[in-house]
Amino acid sequence: MNLAPLRQMALVLLSLSPAASLQAGKVTFAKERFSVEIPADWKKSKGPADGAILYHDAPNGEGSFSIYQLPVAKDHRANLEGTLTERVKAIRKAGLKVSAEVTSQKQDNFDGKPAVFGVVPVEARHEDQVVKFTYYLVLVDARDSVIVMQAALPRPLTPKLQQGALGIIQSFREKEKGP
Repeated sequence: MNLAPLRQMALVLLSLSPAASLQAGKVTFAKERFSVEIPADWKKSKGPADGAILYHDAPNGEGSFSIYQLPVAKDHRANLEGTLTERVKAIRKAGLKVSAEVTSQKQDNFDGKPAVFGVVPVEARHEDQVVKFTYYLVLVDARDSVIVMQAALPRPLTPKLQQGALGIIQSFREKEKGP
């Protein structure tokens, strides 16, 4: 797989301006500890019963964005690379074909926390059709948990969907602790 999409995603994440979320609404999760900005045209929905604590459909149902919170055992450290590997295994186990090698990119300061970005190109068969889409995964080390942000978007990706999903990811924040 060409690493260009992963690099492009990381560069966009690092360079997105606050204007990308002007029409977004703040959504909190994990007992209001974290938040993201969801564009107004992304609609909250139930989503699959896979443990997501937040799930939104992209406009016209063309994709989705979900967040998961995975606990980290006391006195242990988050294993972001291992968690990414396990997510890819789960995708394969669900019967989806991962169509290229999955690589990751580390970021040491994602809202002050270490993170790993992964791009998982997938092909799914439905009757005689092959549906191509990509999971964009961001795994954040939140000390006592791993926050997994997952955008499932079609290939080829439209600029509007890309901007919406990456805007959500870039808006991730942890609430500052009071005195």
